[in-house]
Amino acid sequence: MRQRLAPRFALLLCLAPGLATAQPAPDLATPSGTFLDIVPTAGQGAVKLAAHQVVRIGRAEGYTVIDTAAYVQQRTIEAPDSVARRVAAAGPRLVALTDPSGQRTWLAADRIVLVRGSEERHAAGSRAAIVMVGLRFSQDVAVRESVAEVMAALAR
Repeated sequence: MRQRLAPRFALLLCLAPGLATAQPAPDLATPSGTFLDIVPTAGQGAVKLAAHQVVRIGRAEGYTVIDTAAYVQQRTIEAPDSVARRVAAAGPRLVALTDPSGQRTWLAADRIVLVRGSEERHAAGSRAAIVMVGLRFSQDVAVRESVAEVMAALAR
């Protein structure tokens, strides 16, 4: 038994100097990416939002809503175009489209899964439905733009 361990022990001794110079493991507790301060609707202290996790920014029930890749929605009193500018400045590419009520909605281009013609279940005036990763209350976003117009916006 001792004879089998000797070659393995010798190999470990040869590798030991390389182990001393190895890079430390990344600190998994340290968040990566840019976090933005977002003021919640109740006006309490700001929450931290990871800009690269934003899926959609739009309006609902009088507030700006921010859907995230974690299927969590954050509401804020901040104007949607202001949130969209700050998220885009942090890196994610956002595409500005028009929701069925005529308001702007911003979609994260890299979170779009499918673009199809709108079906009867969407509000009047909807011409395309966009399936996205991370929407909290629905599977898709209806927009007034046609499928061709959505694809052109994504290509820019």
